[in-house]
Amino acid sequence: MPLEKTVDRRLGGFLLDHEPSIGVPASFFTDVLPQIVNLAELHVTLTIFRLTAEAGGLGTPVAERKLLREKGLRQALRPNGSPRQPTQRILEGVELALSRGTLLRLVAEHGKRHANWYYVNTPDNRAAVAAMERGEQAPPAEAWVDDEPPVIRLERPTIFRLYEQNIGPLTPLVADRIVQALDDYPSDWIEDGIEEAVAYNRRSWRYIERILENWSAQGRAARER
Repeated sequence: MPLEKTVDRRLGGFLLDHEPSIGVPASFFTDVLPQIVNLAELHVTLTIFRLTAEAGGLGTPVAERKLLREKGLRQALRPNGSPRQPTQRILEGVELALSRGTLLRLVAEHGKRHANWYYVNTPDNRAAVAAMERGEQAPPAEAWVDDEPPVIRLERPTIFRLYEQNIGPLTPLVADRIVQALDDYPSDWIEDGIEEAVAYNRRSWRYIERILENWSAQGRAARER
């Protein structure tokens, strides 16, 4: 029986004398990597490290639109028997990285327009974003539009933030199960499931899963507005 093909292309070796290096904090390998169980989170995090290095270092933000256009990232997270498109998987990876504390997301607002930017979470970047929110530091030049600075605010993740605020700490296992639920159910179902768990004071992900399973099997007529 022929061996199953597991890689598209075999690496001939790293050309250390000719390739630029990308700095990744050692704590990523000791504290973060052992906890990552979701492939999208891993790819997104490493891509952010690469893009910040190419743009000037860890103090440089990465635009969400640039991240979503990354060809290698989209190829790595292309659907494989899943209804989700690469964009959805990339954004799920972002949410996991935000919840883990690897990344910071700031929103640059120009009137009704807004754009998301991501920083690697470092003490300097946290201080810089806080100063931007207070108006004490100018936003990064990349976020300006027509020579006008945006209004900056720091934004937490969505469903993951909702879980932490209402249910409890977001462990790697629970985060992975939420990602799986996003693959199986609409996001508003999960939000309503969290709301119902709080209403009945049954604050556990397993209870929320049972709610979602019941709605999937029996319908959601009682919850429709």
